[in-house]
Amino acid sequence: MKKKNISKVMAAIFVSAGLLLACKKDSNPTPVVPDKVKMILHDWKITNITTPKIGQPGTDSSILKACMADDVVKFTITGFDFQDGAIKCDSTVFQYTKGAWAYDLNKDSIQLLATAPAKYLSWKVLTLNDSTMKVTYTDSLNPEKKIAKTISFKH
Repeated sequence: MKKKNISKVMAAIFVSAGLLLACKKDSNPTPVVPDKVKMILHDWKITNITTPKIGQPGTDSSILKACMADDVVKFTITGFDFQDGAIKCDSTVFQYTKGAWAYDLNKDSIQLLATAPAKYLSWKVLTLNDSTMKVTYTDSLNPEKKIAKTISFKH
């Protein structure tokens, strides 16, 4: 009787080991893309850029120039690309660039690492849904005159 039980246990161990060894781990698992990142992966048209109005807290001034009305920022898995539309802006006023980006879920922000000119920006996400995105950031081209800006997009 003991030999039968031992034989059954040994057979079960060999079958289990065989099944475990037969399973193959996927060396290239499909990455999980968070929903917020999926929402960003579009071409976004700039609809407005605002900054707080001087001397009037709680109100904003639009600083969107006519040449920016057809500008687009394209977000893909591989990076981002600001594209000047048919109406060209002065590149010294608004620099168009491309580079890498990531979404920081902990800070609810888009991290942009531009390649030309080399620059790092962090956009705090205020609104993000299927058709609109609104972000805010501190423009620090001139450290003595830091300006909070809010950019609104649609796609």
